[in-house]
Order: sequence, then structure tokens, then C-alpha cells
Amino acid sequence: MKVILTKDHHELGINGSLVEVSEGYARNYLIPNSLAVIATKNVMTHYEDRKKARANKEAAIRERARELAAKIGELGLTVNAKVGEEGRLFGAVTNKDIAQLLADQHQLEIDKKQIEIPFAIKAVGDHSVNIKLHPEVSTQLRVTVQPEA
Repeated sequence: MKVILTKDHHELGINGSLVEVSEGYARNYLIPNSLAVIATKNVMTHYEDRKKARANKEAAIRERARELAAKIGELGLTVNAKVGEEGRLFGAVTNKDIAQLLADQHQLEIDKKQIEIPFAIKAVGDHSVNIKLHPEVSTQLRVTVQPEA
């Protein structure tokens, strides 16, 4: 019997997949537990339309992420920090600080979880920070740390 999964199933596949299962398994387990529906012509059409809509939405999100990555790649961020001897900072510049400064200096709302700092920024100078905007899109941001006046 052919069914379309309505939820991800660890053995059969992901939501929207057309799978062939035994009739008893479908009628006694998958359909009563809302894991699948019988693959009729109308249901197939409905799921194909949903799949196309989801693909279009994902493409739009990916395109916005690419545009934002291009914009961020051109920017530079300046951080004023308290500095001790030998150019060492009191504390460190964190991803939270960078997200706040992007909002303040450039009016860009980036979640702090998207900012990846390879090692703690604890010294004056130029540093590179990776910003992952989408699973397929990331960019580098130049961060300049300078002493407070």
C-alpha cells in the first residue's frame, strides 16, 4: 500500500515522502497515529503543492541570507574596550557584544548564536569572525578592537 508520511519517521523517511508499506502496518499503526495518509490522487496533488511552496520559501530565505552576507562582508565593526598592559583586554569581546554592536552601528539584527568566534578576542587589533546566516550561507566580519579613549 502506498502512503504519504505526514511526520518524519526514523525508518521510513521524512515528512511528505511517498513510501510503500504493508496494508496492515498502514491501517493499524501509521494512519491511526497520524504518521501517514493513504496516497490518493488528491492527497498527492496537495503534498506536491506543499513541497513546491516549501522549496520556494526556502529559496527566498537563502537568497535573503546571501544578500545579508554580501552586506556584512563589506562592513567593519569597531569595538572600544578597556585595555590593560601589553594591549590585553579586561575581559573579552563575545558574540553577544558583536551582535549588539551590529545592531547599534549598522542596524542589523543578527542572533548571537549565528556568530562564531574561533577563539576569545582578548587583544587589541583586527580579528575575523564567522557569521553563519543559513546552513549554506556564511560570511566573515572584520572586527577591530581598539582601546577606549
